[in-house]
Amino acid sequence: MIGGCAVTAQDNRAGRATFAEMIAYARLAVGACERLVPDADGFYARALMRLIKPPLTEKEIVAKEKNVKRLRDRLGLRKWCQRYADEMAQARILVEALRRQN
Repeated sequence: MIGGCAVTAQDNRAGRATFAEMIAYARLAVGACERLVPDADGFYARALMRLIKPPLTEKEIVAKEKNVKRLRDRLGLRKWCQRYADEMAQARILVEALRRQN
């Protein structure tokens, strides 16, 4: 079921916003979360960028980056990095589902 949802989500605004948010987290976490979340890696976010059709635009990602930065400022780095780890766990699942579909 996740695979079907992932493929459908590529085509709707809310799904694309979720994917853009995952990529925004990865962009902002580089370096910042490595000490707090040792396995912090944007690998799945980068893979998601390659798998989503049509590709996300820079505008979609930058719009989410602003929200993610505000959240980071509000939560503090430790809590935000934990949230980043959760986002990347979801991204991993989506990447696996999209790869099976392709």
